[in-house]
Amino acid sequence: MTLGFGAFTRFFSQTVSDSDRLFWLLNTGGWLGLSVVTYVSLSLPYNQLQFAYIAHNILQSILGFLLSIPLRQAFKATWNWGAATRVAIAISLILLVATVWAAMRLQLLMVIADETDLWDDFGGFLFPSLFVFLAWVALYHLVKYAQLLQSERESLLVLEAGRRQEAFKLVSAESAAREAQLKLLRYQLNPHFLFNTLNSIASLVSAQRSRDAQSMIAELSTFLRFSLESDKNITVPLRDEIEALDLYLRIEQVRFSDRLVVEQSIDPRAMPEQVPSLLLQPLVENAIKHAIGRAESGGKILVSASLADQKLALSVEDSGSGDDDQRQAEFDELFESPGFGLRSTVERLENLYGDTFSFSAAPSELGGLKLALHLPTRGRRP
Repeated sequence: MTLGFGAFTRFFSQTVSDSDRLFWLLNTGGWLGLSVVTYVSLSLPYNQLQFAYIAHNILQSILGFLLSIPLRQAFKATWNWGAATRVAIAISLILLVATVWAAMRLQLLMVIADETDLWDDFGGFLFPSLFVFLAWVALYHLVKYAQLLQSERESLLVLEAGRRQEAFKLVSAESAAREAQLKLLRYQLNPHFLFNTLNSIASLVSAQRSRDAQSMIAELSTFLRFSLESDKNITVPLRDEIEALDLYLRIEQVRFSDRLVVEQSIDPRAMPEQVPSLLLQPLVENAIKHAIGRAESGGKILVSASLADQKLALSVEDSGSGDDDQRQAEFDELFESPGFGLRSTVERLENLYGDTFSFSAAPSELGGLKLALHLPTRGRRP
C-alpha cells in the first residue's frame, strides 16, 4: 500500500508540471467515471439495460466533456482577476453550463430512447447537472491550486538549494582562508626560531664552544625534522607538542648548560587534547629571552597542563631575571609591544578558536612571569 501511494505521489509530482496533460488525463477519467457511476446507480437498479439507455449514458458524458473545455478556457482567462469576481463568474458559468447540459441530456434521451413529454422533468435533470459541474469546478480549482503550491515549493527548494550552496561556498572560502592564515603564521615561526638558534650557534662558535655548537646543530636538525613532519597539521595532540617543546629546550639547554632548569607538570588526561602545533615554543622562548637570559645565575621554567571545566589550561612560568624593577618593565612591555612569537600565537589562537580562548599574563610564584592559556577541549569547539 505504501509503495502504491509513493508511486502515485511521484506520478502526480511529475505530471503536475504539465498542466495540459494533467487536465486531459483527469477530465477524461472523470467523465468516464461518471458514466460508470450512472450505469451502476441508475441503469442497473432501474433495469435500463437497453442499448438506447447505455448509449445515452455514454453520449451525455461526451457532451459534458465537450462543455468542460470552454469552461476551462474561461477559468484560465479570468484566473488573475479578483477573488469576488472569479466566484461570481464561476457560479454563473456553473448555472449556464449545467442548464445547457441538462437540456442536451434530456433532448438526447428523447431522441435516442424515443421518449416524449420529458420536459416536465427538466428539474430532475438540472439538479444532478448542477452537482456534477459544481464538483468539476471544485476539482479543477483544487488541482490548479495544488499545481501552484507544487510549483512554489519547487521554487523555494531551488532557492534554498542555491542559498545552501552559496553558504557552503562561503564557509569553504572562510575555512580555506583561515587555514591559509594559520599555516602562514605557523610557517613564520620556523624562520624566526631558526634565526635565533643560528645566532646562538654563532655565539657558541665565537666562544670556541665547538662541542656545544655541534650538539646544538644536531638538536636543531632533529627539531626541524619534527617541525617539517608536523607542518601538514594545524593542530597536534598535546603529547606531540610537549615532545616538540622538549626538542627545543634541549637546544636551549646546550646554550645555557646548567643555568636553565625545566620542570613540567602535565596532567596525563590532557595529553590527547588537540592544540596548535608549536604553541608552547614561543611562550618558552619569551621566558628564556626576557628572564633566564638576563639572570646571572639562570633560572627555572615551569610548563603546566591540566583539564578543568571543559577547558585545557596551559601555562609557562619563569623565575624572572632577579630584578623586580626589570620584571615590571618586562610585564609592561609584554602588553605594549609583544614580540613576534607572542603576537603570532595570539593571532593563530584567534583564527582557530575565535573568542572561546583566553590568554593572560600575571606574576608567577617562581618570581617571574606566568603566561596562561585556556583552550576549548574536544567536547567544546567553536
